[in-house]
Amino acid sequence: MKTRKQILWITQTAMLLGLTVAAQYFIQISFGATIVSQIITGSLVNLFLILATMMCGFFSGFSIAAVVPFISVAIGRMPHPWLIPFVALGNLAIVFVFWLICRRKISGRSFTISWAIAAVTGSLLKFAVLWLGVTKIFVNFILANDAALNAPQIEKMTAAITFNYSFPQLATAFIGSVLTYAIYPVLKKAVTGATEKTDKAKN
Repeated sequence: MKTRKQILWITQTAMLLGLTVAAQYFIQISFGATIVSQIITGSLVNLFLILATMMCGFFSGFSIAAVVPFISVAIGRMPHPWLIPFVALGNLAIVFVFWLICRRKISGRSFTISWAIAAVTGSLLKFAVLWLGVTKIFVNFILANDAALNAPQIEKMTAAITFNYSFPQLATAFIGSVLTYAIYPVLKKAVTGATEKTDKAKN
């Protein structure tokens, strides 16, 4: 039974990671580096992070939160590799909040209240981590002293990064949370029902 649960955990985590990668890649191709692309991609990434956390546990969400920034750099969605730790921490912030507040709740009034608290808290915390980490630390201490870039490049990147990692992050975190509220109860019940049917068939 333990081995079967481990296989299910790995399978679900891998599937959600794959969806996260696919969302970033195909939306990048379809919309390019635009605000529309950022809103759609960011919302879907947050959705998959939260789903992984609530369906598979903290370490599933943590794994995706840590891997996603590396993929973003690899496909050109993230302009600088030193953004990776800051984005990973922002992802981890919303993962931790939903794991702490919403775990083991599937539907009903209790789920709605827990989700509302987690959505607001998680979105604000992720926004705060990214805003402070990226616009105050990365921009002022890392990007400003990057010897590989000239002054006009630094100025242009500073403007774009300061905008991209401010209020759009709050919007995409909350949209991802709303999508979770709509999708998670149905998906969780479907997975639970399929598992129960498999167990009955084996018995």
